[in-house]
Amino acid sequence: MRVLYAYRYGIVGGVSTQLLLRQDALASAGHEATLFFSQDNGLGQFISSARSVIFGSNTGFGKVVRQGNYDAVVVIDSPELIARASGGLFNRNPVFLDVHTTTDTGLSYLHDLDVSRLSGVMVPTAYSANLVRERVGKAVDVDVVPNILNSSVFHPRVELAVDSNLPVPEFIWVGKLDNHKNWRLALVYAGMLKNMLGRIRLNVVGGYTASEKRADEFFELAGRLDILDSVSWLDRVENTSLAAIYKRCALSGGAMLVTSRDESFGMAAAESLMCGCPLVANDLPVFREVFPQSDLVKLIDIWDPRQVAAAVDSLPRGTMRLKLVENVYQELGQRYGNGAFVAAFSEAIREPTDS
Repeated sequence: MRVLYAYRYGIVGGVSTQLLLRQDALASAGHEATLFFSQDNGLGQFISSARSVIFGSNTGFGKVVRQGNYDAVVVIDSPELIARASGGLFNRNPVFLDVHTTTDTGLSYLHDLDVSRLSGVMVPTAYSANLVRERVGKAVDVDVVPNILNSSVFHPRVELAVDSNLPVPEFIWVGKLDNHKNWRLALVYAGMLKNMLGRIRLNVVGGYTASEKRADEFFELAGRLDILDSVSWLDRVENTSLAAIYKRCALSGGAMLVTSRDESFGMAAAESLMCGCPLVANDLPVFREVFPQSDLVKLIDIWDPRQVAAAVDSLPRGTMRLKLVENVYQELGQRYGNGAFVAAFSEAIREPTDS
């Protein structure tokens, strides 16, 4: 099977990292996957030349499609690439749309898209499938093709390069510094937790593309909340270092804070759990679908400070946490491993049968 994935943003993290994982999973199953990005937003410097990855313009994408003979061309949330995805007049490729956004703005392109011309639509969760069906109706099949969790990097046995006897509870927040991820609320709760616990450390990971204005807003709010000495902003972190931060937070008695207004899956939160780091997360429908039921997962009304405080106060620590970690790791690994993805993907691009 030969697959071409196409996406607009070549960034470190998010969908781009997911595509690299999918490329490896398909290769391990004997298939060939090429990745195309119409923008290089920093990803190029981190990937090996041995990978089949192409950066180019929209026009260049059309050339890549015409030169290939693909069993599936999968376009992720980049409607400007769909028109060129099918290839030449006499050698047309099946075209699939993969939807990873959940915001009204992000999904708005579906209203103007003729999905009847697609061979199918893929989404990472049943929650996302419902959002897409509301917008496209019954004109095309919508299949759940789960994301892949990198269990070789994110696991409970991460080695730390620092002393694990951490006297200060550490928390982590991951995401873009935008309204959707709700970064301001994370800083507000860092202030609350500092007052509640005495001393804390909040690691804010992400925001590499944040504007100078947004950066100024970040530090201005941290100053007003009197937490400048308690917050570390790491705008970009490689996976191995991120896994170590998750493990450090877990050992310190802290957790990951998830203040997002919505998510299509919750990759960072799932990776945190894989490392044994508990979650204090907004009670989103997709989280109930993706995360196992466990005392490591505190799903709450993120707008209620009392619930946040109670969740942090009841976090499993020490031997209690250790008893829960391996079960969560195993369950997530089985549900979101390479095999589960390849099986679902193969089913989603199945050849239509004659009725």
